[in-house]
Amino acid sequence: MIEREQPYAKPYANDKRALGALALALLFWALAFPATRIALQAYPPDHLALARYILATLVLLAYCVFVRAPLPRRADLLPLALTGLLCGTAYQLGFNFGMRSVASGPAAVLVDTVPIFASLFGFVFLRERPSVRAMAGIVLGFIGVVLISRGEAGAAGYAFEPDAGYLLLAALAFSLGAVVQKPLLSRLPAIPVTAYYFVAATLGLAGFAPGLPASIAAAPASANWALLFLALFPAATSFALWSYALARLPVAKVSSSLYLVPVLTFPIAWVWFDEAPSALSFVGGALALAGVLLVQLKAR
Repeated sequence: MIEREQPYAKPYANDKRALGALALALLFWALAFPATRIALQAYPPDHLALARYILATLVLLAYCVFVRAPLPRRADLLPLALTGLLCGTAYQLGFNFGMRSVASGPAAVLVDTVPIFASLFGFVFLRERPSVRAMAGIVLGFIGVVLISRGEAGAAGYAFEPDAGYLLLAALAFSLGAVVQKPLLSRLPAIPVTAYYFVAATLGLAGFAPGLPASIAAAPASANWALLFLALFPAATSFALWSYALARLPVAKVSSSLYLVPVLTFPIAWVWFDEAPSALSFVGGALALAGVLLVQLKAR
């Protein structure tokens, strides 16, 4: 008798642990903004991206060796590589190149199109049909992000620069990568999946290696501590937690939670950099929170 393969996650279960993992991932991603600002005072964006992925990949692979995690099957290698190139390499490059000229406000609008694209890709490729309530929540959350970015832009407003296309491509790549990754999570645990596709993402960024040792040697201690934090938590830990939640919840539910990142960034920036949010940003934050709750709450 052939032994039936046991799935590592029960799809669409009302898993409170998955929601808790997702909340912790969002908190680390919100903390990544001030940490990145510190690290970028000493590191160029390409070196920072590669160094983060190298450290995070080594930590994740060490964990897999320690717990004797299962190795991927040959059929899993292509989707793992594709996930790494989309969620890691393409997203990171698109974000870094886009941030060369695009201000934070419009950048947030473009990056936070991820839930919209992810829901669309989930419907097309995974046959996950979001409810009308979920789609309304996604739209409401996006409106909230637009108001947040408009409030942070100030009276002068903002305009989309030519490099804005890179940010839109980054959002598309991350959304598609989440859909490619999801079937893998029914065959492999979340942390090994994250570790294996981080290998592909790191290899995709390897072209930025020249000059990296010199950047590390010249960086002050504060920048290196920020780099270590970014590698261990917003990279390794958060993406593993994201994969854990993605294995147990629909793509639309997981991706819509990204609207909470700018909301969580408010108090962090307020305390860390004394950047008080505007009244319009508070309104946008409330709408973003309402949109996420609308997606997450179960229908009666």
